[in-house]
Amino acid sequence: MKKIDITSQLIILLVAVLLIACCIFSLTTVSFAREIARKETNNKLSTYAILIDNNFRANKGEDFPEIDMGYYCKTTDTVYQQLNDMGYYVTVKDVEDVINNLKDINNNKKLGKISFYSKKINGSRINFSVITDDGMETYTLVFTDDSHTTAVVREITLKINGIFVIVMLLAIVVIYFWSNNIARRLRKIQNHILSLPKNEYKTTYLDTYEDEVGDLSKSIEVMRSEICENERIKQEMLHNLSHDFKTPIAVIKTYAEAIQDGVEDVSTSTNKIIEQSDLLKKKVNRLIEYNRLEYFNSDKEFEDIKIADIIYDIILNYKHQLENIEFITDINEDVTFKGISENWYTVIDNIIDNAKRYAKSQIKIVLRPGRLRIYNDGDHIDEKFIESAFKPYEKGNEGQFGLGMSIVQKTVDYFNMNLHVVNEEVGVSFIIDDKIEEK
Repeated sequence: MKKIDITSQLIILLVAVLLIACCIFSLTTVSFAREIARKETNNKLSTYAILIDNNFRANKGEDFPEIDMGYYCKTTDTVYQQLNDMGYYVTVKDVEDVINNLKDINNNKKLGKISFYSKKINGSRINFSVITDDGMETYTLVFTDDSHTTAVVREITLKINGIFVIVMLLAIVVIYFWSNNIARRLRKIQNHILSLPKNEYKTTYLDTYEDEVGDLSKSIEVMRSEICENERIKQEMLHNLSHDFKTPIAVIKTYAEAIQDGVEDVSTSTNKIIEQSDLLKKKVNRLIEYNRLEYFNSDKEFEDIKIADIIYDIILNYKHQLENIEFITDINEDVTFKGISENWYTVIDNIIDNAKRYAKSQIKIVLRPGRLRIYNDGDHIDEKFIESAFKPYEKGNEGQFGLGMSIVQKTVDYFNMNLHVVNEEVGVSFIIDDKIEEK
């Protein structure tokens, strides 16, 4: 299909709409114009009727100048007539029929001195204006066909349609320049988007108009800024990730070489290798978990998960690892959260794992409907890290990487709940609660 630019599309659409509107308007105008024309014709007929009637009643018997109207004038003893071109249509019998019809109408309803009547004769519409006495024995009858009415209708319609065409042309000109301006602005935005990869998303462009195109430009600028920020985070992530993985790999290699060279106790070195391997496995699992969250499958339905069972299971796993830290629980065992069991397990496990690194003597877990609070009595988190604590591979205030908390944040958000970090008077609380719908 041939490409049609936006200016041509708008003009075609405008012309189509205006043509339809013109047709509807013309039909309405013809009806309106015909009513006006008939009134004008009747006014002319009545004027001629009065002139002719006054002339004959004065018994002047003067000849009238030739007009486009015919007339019959009946007095008590004489009938005057001037047919002009109307004689082809109207005969004496037609005149008598009109008078008889007016008599019938007059019997049912009192007519005025001047009456109007319309009748189709020989295929043409004839309009009559009649001046009569009370008994309708004498009368002056003036008539004409519909040619004058048609001419007036044509004149009015042509004038109105002419105005309509002029307005339509002006509208097309306005739309042309307006759409050209819109298209030009859109092309600038298009060129800006196409140039972004070439200049590494560093060039900015903003359309200053306060309309939808301007909003589009602003949205693209926000997107560009986010891409730059994501690229920066990605570079930092790769750097931190390589450093994070490099350390346990280096330790494993060192102890393996020590065993090979016979300079280190096999048992001690093996234990150290196993310890670093577990650490590396944990880091890899977290990385896999984080990447898996990018492709969360929403087809899996959420279930009501008993959070208390997950908490007790995780505490049991850490119980023998933390000799100097006490777990305090205040748990409503009937509480359920919507979600997927294995993902809630990862969330709570990551928070507790983070808490045990900072806790001095206790970790307290409080579970209530719609709210989970995990507290540790460690040092406060620096406020500047609270906002960035959930970014992947962001360093914490003691140098640890925040991948685990990024997993927590994304999972909780996916389950339509909030995650907060609060510096208490002593210690830090991680709080998960229901989102409050804004009214």
